[in-house]
Amino acid sequence: MERDVTNRYRGLPPRTPDMLLKIVRKFYRGAVSHFDLIQEKKKTVRQALLSMRQTGDPQPLREALTVLFWEFHFYVTCWLQIDLALYRLARLDETGRYAEVYARYRSEIDRHLQVRKCAEDTAACVEAQFDRFGSGMSGVEQDAYWFDGLSFTVDQASLDALHRLYRAIMKEEA
Repeated sequence: MERDVTNRYRGLPPRTPDMLLKIVRKFYRGAVSHFDLIQEKKKTVRQALLSMRQTGDPQPLREALTVLFWEFHFYVTCWLQIDLALYRLARLDETGRYAEVYARYRSEIDRHLQVRKCAEDTAACVEAQFDRFGSGMSGVEQDAYWFDGLSFTVDQASLDALHRLYRAIMKEEA
């Protein structure tokens, strides 16, 4: 079964709460450890933008954006896996604690998953930047990339939201 964002809750295999919490930990660590790499790729994108402005050749920028969006894809896939685990924890938990966490962080999770859905087609994401920002590429300068109507980046605010979500889930483990 395809595990895309739209159909993400269909046909999930059964897991124990302990296993689901291990999944949350694993993908939280994966996203956090990937953060610095993403920041390095953003620097590469900014350098490619400067090069494009000097030479008029957009190809290096297209290539740098492609790599950056692959890294974004990994990061938001970690959010997807945490979402799937939290969804199942909420369904298994008779106390409703995980359901409360799920409801409280729903909009932040959905924001990241909207990007995940778009990032499946990296080439289209790259073209969307040129369509939205033109040759000036102000989105690169502002660290605000365009994903199907959503301005998004993997920045400290995104990482802080992930930390808050993780702490809220782990708090309920006790």
